Amino acid sequence: MLINFNIEKLDKLLYDFYNITGLTISVWNSQFKQLSYQPKEMKSFCRIIKSSPEGSDRCYQCDKKLCTECGKTGKPATNRCHAGLIDTAIPIKFKNIVMGYIMFGQAVDKNHLKNEPLLEKICRELNLNLSELTESYNELEVYDEANIDSAANILKAATRYIWLSEYIEIDYNVTASQINSYIKSNVGTDLSVPNICNALGISKNHLYEASHKYFHMTIGEYIAHTRIEEAKELLASTKLSVSQISNLVGIKNYNYFTKFFKKHVGTPPLKYRRLLLNSK
Repeated sequence: MLINFNIEKLDKLLYDFYNITGLTISVWNSQFKQLSYQPKEMKSFCRIIKSSPEGSDRCYQCDKKLCTECGKTGKPATNRCHAGLIDTAIPIKFKNIVMGYIMFGQAVDKNHLKNEPLLEKICRELNLNLSELTESYNELEVYDEANIDSAANILKAATRYIWLSEYIEIDYNVTASQINSYIKSNVGTDLSVPNICNALGISKNHLYEASHKYFHMTIGEYIAHTRIEEAKELLASTKLSVSQISNLVGIKNYNYFTKFFKKHVGTPPLKYRRLLLNSK
């Protein structure tokens, strides 16, 4: 199944939710990549924590774990993140297939207002300024459990509306879905045309036709696109070296990977990572 998210429409929906509730909200795809979020200006508390590479990685891992949990159960899941804030995730499903997730929160609950020991611990471990982090923590919205449950119930109902109302486009072409799944699952291997055809039991012509029709690019371009997207995700969400990431996305030569990444993204991988950290 090929899934395309209409980011412009989702942005408007998320903005309306945030405007009414004051709760930060985001949409993620099934590979745990954040696609859209509101508000566009990150809350100071989270921005300070994510200014540390370790802090940013902890935030991502908490989000990924929460999405994974709700994806397995098919129901909304709520937890407390590593920094003590309440987050809730709801799976976006179609015919029991999880297409993505809606996550909201970054809120303080009334039973957890006194958070000094945890803030002190975070500042020690991430080398952050305690007074600055404490001040930003005190600026966060405070909600009770009933508020969180009500918001989750509304969004649970909205997830069905999202794909029915063309916020998400679903394509059922079996061959294209198989090609897409195979490439993403084997991005670190030799994705030659013969290997793909042998694995899926299709001809070269069938592979080329499906790629042009459903991906709107050649199969070589789609493989390159998939490798770049995976590399960008690893640069943003992990502390792996560029050499390690190069191997994970199927490009064993470090120098070639650096040129390849710059050609497609416009900047070398290390600079791309620094720009991401500076924007948080």
